Order: sequence, then C-alpha cells, then structure tokens
Amino acid sequence: GRQRNRNVAKGIPTLIVLDSQGEVITRQGRVEVLNDIECREFPWHPKPVLELTDSNAVQLNEGPCLVLFVDSEDDGESEAAKQLIQPIAEKIIAKYKAKEEEAPLLFFVAGEDDMTDSLRDYTNLPEAAPLLTILDMSARAKYVMDVEEITPEIVEAFVSDFLADKLKPEPI
Repeated sequence: GRQRNRNVAKGIPTLIVLDSQGEVITRQGRVEVLNDIECREFPWHPKPVLELTDSNAVQLNEGPCLVLFVDSEDDGESEAAKQLIQPIAEKIIAKYKAKEEEAPLLFFVAGEDDMTDSLRDYTNLPEAAPLLTILDMSARAKYVMDVEEITPEIVEAFVSDFLADKLKPEPI
C-alpha cells in the first residue's frame, strides 16, 4: 500500500494542520505525511531546525533560510550542528510567536548529498564546510559566513545582524 499512499499525497497540493483553536500547527502537512507515512509525529509541530532533504527543500523558496552546511561524512556532525542552532532558532521562533508573527527565518542543517551539491551550485557557494549561510531565494540574495569554527555566538551574531539589516547581500 506504500506506493499508493505516495500517489495520493502527490495529489494533495497543500495540507495545513490546525489545532482545536484553529491555530496553524504546520503548513507543511504534505511534506510531513510523505516523510512520516505512519504519522508517528502527528500533528507535526514544526521542528525549530530541519535537516535539509529533497522533500523539505521547497521551503527554501518560502523566505529567508539559515542553512548551515556541514561535512556529513563526519559522523554526528549534522546532529551537533542541529544542537548548536536549536537554542537560537527556538529563541527567535518564541520571540515572534509572542508577537503573533511568523518567524522571519527558517533553520536548516545541510549535509552532503546531490541535493545539497546542486543547491551549492545554484547559489554559487564555496565548497567549504562548515559554512554558515542565509539564503533568500525569492530575493535572489545570499549572506555567507565562512569561518573555521562555528559557535553559538557566531550564529547568534549572524542572525541578529541579518534581522537588523546589517549584512550585505551577495547575488545568488
């Protein structure tokens, strides 16, 4: 039945999950169903930091995204990167939620695979890892921070400079 489920989901353009108060839990229901056919994580509260995959890459087009590229050959590197960004992402999400606004950034960790390679090609990013970026596809702008080691302080400063319009965009 798995193949059939997949086809059904293909026919669903958008699936928005609401809570009992009618508040949006996620607008990414379609992606979530495809990634979690058994619905183990239903109702799919958004995770503050996502690992970039073929199925959630469409979200890169929805607005500015912080993407931390890591060397995933190195075991545990993606997990460590997620742990690093998570508190910062949670803080920003909570701050905007309190104002009843959508967070101004989505947060991703990207390992190494074909999809990530083509994203780097498309956005003309250097091969370096770790590489801290903010990609804004709709504005065709990127912000890149190439540092030896990425620390929470660096991520936090990068994000707050971005939100304060202090960073100079490079064209994608």
